[in-house]
Amino acid sequence: MQQNAQTVYEKQTKKASTLDAFFVAVFLLLFCINPAQAKNCSSSKLGSPEKAQVKWVYDGDTLLLKDKRKIRVIGIDTPEVKHHKQKSQAYAAKAREALRELLKRFNYHIILRYGAEKRDRYSRDLAHVYLPDGTNIANWLLQRGYAKSMPIPPNIALARCYKIAEQKAQQQHLRIWRYQENQIKTATTLSPRYTGYIRLEARVKQLKHYKKSLIIMLDSNSRRTLRIKIKKKNLNYFKTLNLNKLRNKTIIVTGILKSHYGKRTIYVNYPTQLQILQKKGSHSKSSKAPVKNNAMIKWSLKK
Repeated sequence: MQQNAQTVYEKQTKKASTLDAFFVAVFLLLFCINPAQAKNCSSSKLGSPEKAQVKWVYDGDTLLLKDKRKIRVIGIDTPEVKHHKQKSQAYAAKAREALRELLKRFNYHIILRYGAEKRDRYSRDLAHVYLPDGTNIANWLLQRGYAKSMPIPPNIALARCYKIAEQKAQQQHLRIWRYQENQIKTATTLSPRYTGYIRLEARVKQLKHYKKSLIIMLDSNSRRTLRIKIKKKNLNYFKTLNLNKLRNKTIIVTGILKSHYGKRTIYVNYPTQLQILQKKGSHSKSSKAPVKNNAMIKWSLKK
């Protein structure tokens, strides 16, 4: 029985790897990202470089500088370390230690490059962080499976590059991507009580346009509504897309699932959070790796 279970797991892992490898290839092709850019994740759209030195590493995505400024690294989310009553998440301590060791090699010297928005609601400075040799630490953490990509407008200059790094780690099932909670779930089997980070496969039923947002309704076996929400202020990033083509398509959406008054909502900020599949049935149950529709990829991620 145990051997059969292992065989099933290996088959599912192989299918997921095939799909993730395809996603990576498509991103590189569509956005013409050269190997150097994919390695370091840099852009001329970022602010001028500013030298700084790290005093303390809170976790994989938050730093304290010697001048007492707190830096929140743009574009990623790493596991939370233990604080107050919250328990430490898987790989939180290892992600922090890995970053500390990386910074130590350069005597904790870094280079900051700010995005369009320079401060968050917690008064932390928002910046892309580089080492003196040009290494982008967010990209470094993503490639090794210590972090998840998290595009938050307007700081999305490197969102696509970060997505590539994340997908490579997913393909190899590195660190946080080994855990069941981070695997692709299906809408038809999703627990009605589930909340938090999710990679969800579902079929789009309909789109509803409201004054302040676009709502994408998803198929679900639960009585509780399951939907995607794109705020009006972020629709500009999707302006070249014909979102109506999503209807009746099977998609994989990545985001934070929240539940409020019986409505389960996944918030989407940027096109890299949507992937469109052309297939029948579920990714987890299909006998063959799903076929990706190149045209759909192009319009779903086109700038």
